[in-house]
Amino acid sequence: MRWTVRFAPVAVAIFAVASAVPADAGQSASSRVTLKVKGGPPFHGRVISKQAACVSNRKVLLIEVAPEHAPIDYADNRTNGKGKWVFSSQLQGATMVQAKVGQSKSSGVTCRAAFSPAKAL
Repeated sequence: MRWTVRFAPVAVAIFAVASAVPADAGQSASSRVTLKVKGGPPFHGRVISKQAACVSNRKVLLIEVAPEHAPIDYADNRTNGKGKWVFSSQLQGATMVQAKVGQSKSSGVTCRAAFSPAKAL
């Protein structure tokens, strides 16, 4: 009986803390990124996800695929509230590019990274 009286409050406290963790804690969501290059700069696209938290304010990089694989623009290009983004950079010799949206965490959801298909210029 004494054991129950001493440890019952501890067990109740542990249960309360475990119950307070949101059900979707640690949730992960996939993302997609599109790239449109027709007509040259500005290049633009969208970040798409079923989770609204994974659409706005995502950082997007434009990556040169050919002739060399390297980031073209390190500017802080972020998506707007609808997931749209724009690059107005000149690409100086790149013949093929792709967009990358990096992994991020927003509102307790981990938004996974994604690459667009490579596009010839």
